[in-house]
Amino acid sequence: MREVESLLRSAADAAGTYSRALRGSTEEDAAELLALLTRLEETQDRLAGARLRLLAEAQLGGAERVVDHVRTSSRATTGEARAELRLARDLTDRFWLLGEALDDGTISTAQAEAIVLGLKKLPGMVGDVALERCQRELLGFCDRLGPNELRVAAMRMWELLDPETAESEEAARLEREARRAKARRYFRLSSDCHGSVKLSGSLPAADAALLEAQLEALIRPASKYRQDGEAVPDRDTRRADALVELANLAASTEKVPARGGDRPHVHITIPWTMLLTGLGRAEILNLPGEQLTPGEARRLACDAEIIPIVLGAKSEPLDVGQAERWVTKPIRAALRVRDRGCAFPNCEAPMAACEAHHIQPWWDGGDTSLDNLVLLCPHHHRMVEHDPQEAPEWQWQVVIDPVTGQPWFIPPRQIDTTRTRRRHRRFAVDDLLTPETAGGVRPEPEKPPEPHPKFQFPEPADDPWHPDYVPPERRPPSEIP
Repeated sequence: MREVESLLRSAADAAGTYSRALRGSTEEDAAELLALLTRLEETQDRLAGARLRLLAEAQLGGAERVVDHVRTSSRATTGEARAELRLARDLTDRFWLLGEALDDGTISTAQAEAIVLGLKKLPGMVGDVALERCQRELLGFCDRLGPNELRVAAMRMWELLDPETAESEEAARLEREARRAKARRYFRLSSDCHGSVKLSGSLPAADAALLEAQLEALIRPASKYRQDGEAVPDRDTRRADALVELANLAASTEKVPARGGDRPHVHITIPWTMLLTGLGRAEILNLPGEQLTPGEARRLACDAEIIPIVLGAKSEPLDVGQAERWVTKPIRAALRVRDRGCAFPNCEAPMAACEAHHIQPWWDGGDTSLDNLVLLCPHHHRMVEHDPQEAPEWQWQVVIDPVTGQPWFIPPRQIDTTRTRRRHRRFAVDDLLTPETAGGVRPEPEKPPEPHPKFQFPEPADDPWHPDYVPPERRPPSEIP
């Protein structure tokens, strides 16, 4: 035991001393920093796996002194300690493959916890053999998917294992969750005795989507705060202001909020199969990951102004409904379905905080169409905005895959000398759960599409304002088109 403690202390001291001596001023230094950081991450995950294995053994062996130490430790909150003890039991019991991967350092604790949470959502009929297969499939994607994407993929693994019963089981699960959510709904106001009131509560997903849409419509832009001489607050503070504004509207005028003269919308994706069979997954774009039962979707269609978006077999937008005959509404709705937030790799900005970016600038002949648009947050919008005075290889470039319609990003040379294309990890989940590409990823697009001018200028001989123009009556018959 003392030998192990000595080795751990020596390794930690050596890593700390070496890291303090490193600098990142040159390309070689940056490569060395990256190599050490990667090794430390792997070592940290392996140590976390060993710690969880010790906690599992303590719980199985009845070592209450060890369990109590974890629960009462000042290094973690009570919730974190409880979650760690639960994860230790799960990795030793049903999810032992994930425990072995964590011991090897091939996955992180956050990835293991996300997969466990997702797989626990599978139907109770899933046996140990099927559960082991799910773990092996998901472990193959841990090098490219983060915890959030792995949790979603784990929840939907049953669709690949048994597509026929997955839909009926999913429908039954959604019905149970809808009843449970309605029974547990509440809203509480509690004073903190210091001039503020804390709000807490829980709402069914469909009701929360309506409230979220109302609040997003009332969030004041940053320019409005500047005009009023106030510092621009963060988005949570602006949402709190929107809630107060919503209450004022309801108390005074009883009018719903408006954005640009239009009522706020709830966007719902409806698979084509649901329209035909009543089975499928209706999802709320305002609340990523939340699903609706067919009954809830019908209720929203009656009680709220929604934009229904019909999806094909590959989840591509087939038809976009519109509340009014404005071209920009269905285009933006389809863009939200495809990108589901900021499409820049690893950005988690929600759809409401994003803007539509023209890949080929409008002033350079780019069309305002889905094939030439990508959803970006303001920060990444400024980052990828085209600069005509800069060479293309020194700028971010965006490419739309002609097969999948997914946006890919090409980094500038100063960030990646190879300029390897990259995309958001949420699209890798789509590849995992698409039957024809299960177990693999669709190939990347070969190269960016060549820009095409919107207008075709006439030849000099056909331009009446050009000095070389020749009227048709004076041309030889062979030159007349």
